[in-house]
Amino acid sequence: MDILNGKTAIILGAGAPNNMGQAIAQRFAAEGASVMVGGRNADELARFAEKIGGAFTTCDITSEDDLDLLVSRTVDQFGKLDIAVNAAGLNQVKPFLDVSLSELRQVTDVQFIGAFQFMQAVLRQIADKGSIIHISSVTAHALLPNHAAYMATKAASDVLVRALAMEFGTRGIRINSIAPGPTDDTPMAAGPLSDEATRRRITEATPLRRLGTAADIAEAALWLASDNAFITGEVLQINGGRAIHRLG
Repeated sequence: MDILNGKTAIILGAGAPNNMGQAIAQRFAAEGASVMVGGRNADELARFAEKIGGAFTTCDITSEDDLDLLVSRTVDQFGKLDIAVNAAGLNQVKPFLDVSLSELRQVTDVQFIGAFQFMQAVLRQIADKGSIIHISSVTAHALLPNHAAYMATKAASDVLVRALAMEFGTRGIRINSIAPGPTDDTPMAAGPLSDEATRRRITEATPLRRLGTAADIAEAALWLASDNAFITGEVLQINGGRAIHRLG
């Protein structure tokens, strides 16, 4: 059964091979959704959109015009918008006292202001009873050294999700976050997890004794996007129990 048959979805942050955005987009397309993918890498977006039978629009999450264009093209091409996923992110690993104002602004522009503007663009056109999913991080709720700006902006976006869930609930729109833990097969985690000792330490400290995968995140997103999910304003922890431990 195609869970998302007849639905139209935007997945922003699908411009890198094998990232969470692509895993979610591929899963949605397999379940019958018409999918528009957005990101900054036009060549990769074109390749991936052809693979899943979807469409693409280049989009920088820090550009309000780009976000408006992404949403309007989706509605123009598919006739409506039912589901929107923000999987765009920018990691920053740096001691707190070494973070410059320009670096802080860069992370904030992507992970909070960009998320805010994405929500505005989507909520102007999404259908009633739609679903919006924000990809957050376990670091918004657990501890990780040298990630202060990253953690703070992820936490701020989770608060935004809760606020909007309350404001738009009367339209039946569900707005939730997914908080992945260390995810084995994604570009953002490739560097830290390439060290075997680090992989072993994280795995042994995770109650389910394995690292997460992009497919795990895609399955959670599929449930939140479906009409089966009676949930809004929540942060869904998909990390094998990692959130109950210190990450560093």
